[in-house]
Amino acid sequence: MALERMFLNPLTEAGEINSRKKMFEFFQKEEFIFPVDKEELDVAEQYLTNGEARSYAASMVNSFKRKAMKLIANDNELEMIQNGMNASVSLFVKLESFFKKFDSMAETCPYRTIASKALELLHDKGLAWIYSGEDMTKCSTSTFARYDYRLRYAYSSQINELLGLLYELDLYIAVAKIGRERGFFFAEAVTQDETVVSIKGLYHPTVPNAVSNDLLINHLSNLVFLTGANMAGKSTLMKAFAVTLYLAHMGFPLPVSSMHFTPVDGMYTSINVPDNLNMGYSHFYAEVKRVREVALAVSSGKRLLVIFDELFKGTNVKDAYDATVAVTEAFSKHRRCIYIVSTHIMEAGVTLKERCDNMKFVYLPTLLQGSTPVYTYRLSDGISDDRHGMMIINNERIIETIRKTTEQQRIQ
Repeated sequence: MALERMFLNPLTEAGEINSRKKMFEFFQKEEFIFPVDKEELDVAEQYLTNGEARSYAASMVNSFKRKAMKLIANDNELEMIQNGMNASVSLFVKLESFFKKFDSMAETCPYRTIASKALELLHDKGLAWIYSGEDMTKCSTSTFARYDYRLRYAYSSQINELLGLLYELDLYIAVAKIGRERGFFFAEAVTQDETVVSIKGLYHPTVPNAVSNDLLINHLSNLVFLTGANMAGKSTLMKAFAVTLYLAHMGFPLPVSSMHFTPVDGMYTSINVPDNLNMGYSHFYAEVKRVREVALAVSSGKRLLVIFDELFKGTNVKDAYDATVAVTEAFSKHRRCIYIVSTHIMEAGVTLKERCDNMKFVYLPTLLQGSTPVYTYRLSDGISDDRHGMMIINNERIIETIRKTTEQQRIQ
């Protein structure tokens, strides 16, 4: 749940982003191991989050009932409660030992304040009995009832806060481990009026042996116009950029070699927008509705990332050209936002190059080895004139297959 909360609530303030980034950086460097066994944690959670007695007297009564049921009917409920308490005590002892490590670390240690808070919760005088080493299966029924009442009711708010810190610790260690194993780096968030995203060594984290690219977007060139043939890697590049910028707002390790950026207020992507049969929207009209939604958000003055993949591909070439030029030119006037627009309509790029002075034109080239396209996945400056769609169709022998099938049917 801690990870889900971070994903659902990315940060937008540079100071907060950098603080969390430093936390992950610290754990990535220190290589801590999660101090608690998962099975033990599961047993402790089950016990601690299922409190029933709202008073010491009620806890006492319940404890005697369980003991009686064990003697009379060999009921195992008392044993389960005892195991849960023992697991909880073991959990807290291990956490105290772990958090104490940070006492000797420098005051600049980003996790030291949180560790101190955890120790403060663990060292509450009402929980001092935890560190006595007493076996909960051997203590008296009255003593057990008193401890059970404290853990599951009297100190439930402190325990829940401690568990929250434990979940965050698990998140820090797990995410840092992935970042370390994958060789990820961290971004620096900057505070300034002019929007900037500067990335070196960007690649998609799920693509094996991915080719990396550098990309600089700022107020002087806040709209990237991306062209290239089918399968050249346009969509993958845009997804890599969007994923990386989103994770950067969470302070996470990233698939880059370096990065600094101005935090944005939101992100809009238009990749593979489907039609909507229930609403009666065609593919093109669904695209139009999406663009209108983005236009309203941009007009509000927010700093946004906007990505359009194959803008207006749901209509004829003439309308797609006119719409791409008109919409892209209009968006380019809002220099507070950053945009990436991809298209197969190279002519639109030529027109926009004459009209807009704040656009960056880049493409992903295709090389030919005989009649076979080879993709470099490496960005180049300019506008692509690669048109290899029919070559790919011919290489797949589609026309020949259709003709062959037709001839066989005619003979039969």
